[in-house]
Amino acid sequence: MRQRLGSEERRKAIVEAAMPLFARKGFAGTTTREIARSAGVSEALLFQHFPSKAALYQAIVALGCEGD
Repeated sequence: MRQRLGSEERRKAIVEAAMPLFARKGFAGTTTREIARSAGVSEALLFQHFPSKAALYQAIVALGCEGD
């Protein structure tokens, strides 16, 4: 049985799934459906964590600005 992720862990999983898609296909070429599928969530759940694809992209940019 798979353990349910908390909100922050789920957000992180979505961001981590989106990064390689955006890197490979660009912002315009990546769909929220692809991101959701890659993260193992529904699009509806993705939008509960990020109100738009742009908000998700911004979270990735902010993460990159923070560094390691």
